[in-house]
Amino acid sequence: MRTLKELLPRKQLTIPKEIDEKTIFHIAKQVLIEEYGARGGENIIPSYYKNKKLFLSPRSSLWSSEAYLMREHLVSRINAILGSEAVKEIKIAQQM
Repeated sequence: MRTLKELLPRKQLTIPKEIDEKTIFHIAKQVLIEEYGARGGENIIPSYYKNKKLFLSPRSSLWSSEAYLMREHLVSRINAILGSEAVKEIKIAQQM
């Protein structure tokens, strides 16, 4: 006679898929607006995401400095909302 454990199907563990770039950009924009208001959301733009690095493009040196100083805080806020460590580092790339 077989046990109940043998009769019940095993639960398949699924590996979570990578979070796409658009989701990261949306959450980053949301965090920037919460931190800096509408003006900060307009002036600091998520531009690129690869290898768990998020690149932000501020429109001026003032916003560039602000984003650079707060980058660790922004990473922790973004990851807290996403529920995983999707962003390890924020890089600042000046817009041309």
